[in-house]
Amino acid sequence: MAADTPAAPAYDGENIFAKILDKKVPCYKIYESRTTLAFLDAYPMVEGHTLVVPKLKGHPDLLSMPPAKAADFLSEVQKVARAVQKAFDAEGVNIWQNNGAAAGQTVFHPHFHIVPRKAGTLDGFRYPTSAKEMLSTEAARPLMAKLEEALRPKAPLRKAKFNKVSSIKTSSKGMNLKLKVLADVEVVEAKFGTFYEVLCGDDTGTVVISLREELKNVVKKDAVIAMRNAAVKMVAGHVRMAVDKWGKVEACNEEMEGEVDMATEKNLSATEYELVASA
Repeated sequence: MAADTPAAPAYDGENIFAKILDKKVPCYKIYESRTTLAFLDAYPMVEGHTLVVPKLKGHPDLLSMPPAKAADFLSEVQKVARAVQKAFDAEGVNIWQNNGAAAGQTVFHPHFHIVPRKAGTLDGFRYPTSAKEMLSTEAARPLMAKLEEALRPKAPLRKAKFNKVSSIKTSSKGMNLKLKVLADVEVVEAKFGTFYEVLCGDDTGTVVISLREELKNVVKKDAVIAMRNAAVKMVAGHVRMAVDKWGKVEACNEEMEGEVDMATEKNLSATEYELVASA
């Protein structure tokens, strides 16, 4: 008859990982979820050496954890291990986990060591030597930044979608336009003050844009600009495109698609619209 599995030692609620979970001892945290905490090892074997522990307390090793809780935790271990490998451009990772003193466990709270490895650094099955000095805050910061980027990669910026000049209507608003500036900015004096205008266009036509003084220096002849959240403003029956405080006019690094259509009949601002008074 097979021998019974030896009982795990009693859980010590004052072990170092329990203290870290209780925030009694600081750590260089790189990841936290509902079930898991991951942080840099204070005496790393190699750069990027990371510890992953379950938040569940009361179980001295992985084998004593409830199976469902252990399964949830192990999925997070895999996530952190992938991030460590990516962050430190490692060709492999050791994922070390000891259960019981006879296996080398010294802290009796379940935990995994994630150790990034390069080719040619494996010394049999022996662990790399731990650092003699504790990891400093200055040394930890760049490592944490690398892991943060690997764990929470920034979503790629979506390419802006621009409306075409030909789609502008007298009631248009909330439009994004990519335009080539076709002339020098002109000053316009009006009863309500001074503003600035310039003819711009794309491959479907041209339109005059109106600018406040603080925007005029952005708009240079032959430059490509982006108008965001632009709206039609009717000036003496003619279409102008403008932005209010919620909009933006800025230089655009993207190339224009095709040549600007300079045909007179495609100049939206050349058409005079009859203004109909509301009843």
